[in-house]
Amino acid sequence: MEYQHADKVTGKIVVVSNTGPLISAFQSGRIDLLRRYFSAIYIPESVLIELQAHGAGNFVQQLIAEELLVVEAIGPEESTKVEQLARQIAASARVKDHAGHQAEAEAIVLMSRMTGEATQLLLEEKAARKIAQSLQIPLTGFVGILLQACHDAVLTAEEMRAALLMCRQQGTHYGESLIAETFRRCKEVRRK
Repeated sequence: MEYQHADKVTGKIVVVSNTGPLISAFQSGRIDLLRRYFSAIYIPESVLIELQAHGAGNFVQQLIAEELLVVEAIGPEESTKVEQLARQIAASARVKDHAGHQAEAEAIVLMSRMTGEATQLLLEEKAARKIAQSLQIPLTGFVGILLQACHDAVLTAEEMRAALLMCRQQGTHYGESLIAETFRRCKEVRRK
């Protein structure tokens, strides 16, 4: 269950992220996992704006100062693709306004641009994940990060569940079945 294309010395990888996984790390107090597994997390400017709107400004500035979080602009030549992807995501999402999916679309476009450098896209929203998968973009999310931490004996199943429950208490949409399944998988991994 090791991260693919990890640096041979540090074991860390470069990723692109949407807002959700970073907010979850912030909400659960598990920023340490970002530092543990990633050498750089690239985000588009729209994700930076969403993170600040969610009250994570200090967390963001700290990670930028550490050079863990890197903000990338989406070029004018990429804006048409962003618009198309945002509309595709909105067509099958709960929120039908494509403007609400700008950050996910920008993260997908940024990941496409960084193929070869970034190895995974951190993305939570189901409709956006479907689009990214159709483009054969390797994905994980906050749950995947937690499962990796369980695999590496960094977290117990109980700590993993507590992190997800803490996120849910703060408004992140992690359903009971997802939490239960992740708890089960974490316990299973820890037994091996």
